[in-house]
Amino acid sequence: MSDYLWDRSGPTDLEVARLERALGRLRQPQPPAPLRLPADFVGPRHTPRWFFGAVAAAAAIVFAISGVTWRVGPNPPSIVAVTAVSGVPTIGSRPVLDTRELRVGHWLQTGAQARATIDVANVGRVEIEPQTRVGLVSTSAGDYRLNLARGTLHALIWAPPGQFAVHTASSTAVDLGCSYTLTVDDGGVGVVTVTNGWVGFEWKGREAFIPAGAMCITRPGLGPGTPHYELTSDAFKSALTMIDVRGGTAAARASALDVLLSEAQIRDDVTLWHLLTRVDPDQRGRVFDRLAELRPPPAGVTREGVLAGNRDMLDAWWDALGQGAASWWRLWKQQWRDRK
Repeated sequence: MSDYLWDRSGPTDLEVARLERALGRLRQPQPPAPLRLPADFVGPRHTPRWFFGAVAAAAAIVFAISGVTWRVGPNPPSIVAVTAVSGVPTIGSRPVLDTRELRVGHWLQTGAQARATIDVANVGRVEIEPQTRVGLVSTSAGDYRLNLARGTLHALIWAPPGQFAVHTASSTAVDLGCSYTLTVDDGGVGVVTVTNGWVGFEWKGREAFIPAGAMCITRPGLGPGTPHYELTSDAFKSALTMIDVRGGTAAARASALDVLLSEAQIRDDVTLWHLLTRVDPDQRGRVFDRLAELRPPPAGVTREGVLAGNRDMLDAWWDALGQGAASWWRLWKQQWRDRK
């Protein structure tokens, strides 16, 4: 939180400065007479700053859970402000020495020593690491989008799900009420690691649901890979890579699946659920059987239906994994697509 709000120190907060100007004409020429209280009055104790941050975080959680539309008045502010943290970030060719507004179609770049933060209206904050290029795509109410060309960002989103997204060369990361780190290398390969909540990855109909503690690789021309937890074994990860990139022959992929299924533990239920629609069709029954051992399907979800790709059954099984409702993703993805 900027100290500008408290004592006008630190970088200028653009929204606070605008509010000051708007209210400046209401300033009284003389301060009001002090309020006199009884001598035995016991006033409130000083409230530390961290308390207000905790209250704000709690309020954000309540709004996210309730699904209330996040607004400040009839027209929420659309400003996206960049603040230099270290070094000298640039917007286009202009250096960011303090705080500067980022506009649609413009790019923020950080060099080897530069870091910055992007405050996205009343939606969240994004921390930008060195050697990063990120552009602003949209600031419509309920539809804030960035484009990460390369580098690393850390997003902390406190608005309700579906209002913030980040495009990459191979997927779009749609926030579902979360915090996450997204990195894209010079070849366009991206990795998202989710800290809280979950993120939806989407590319040309290919989807990935990444819950807290999990990560997912996205590759140009292939889209999002299969989410997995960082604690999985190296053998598990290698086998998953072969399946995701469809490397080698069908027999080689079947051998990779052998390794993956033998290594799978109960925490890998998210990975196996995604593989139900990603492995070769003649191998899907094996994935179903292993997932059913770890997480039995709920009532009404049949082997035949899942192998046939029944979306309602797949979503019902996802819901039973305890990672949130798939209907959230369907709702927010449709709204996000309607805005494109």
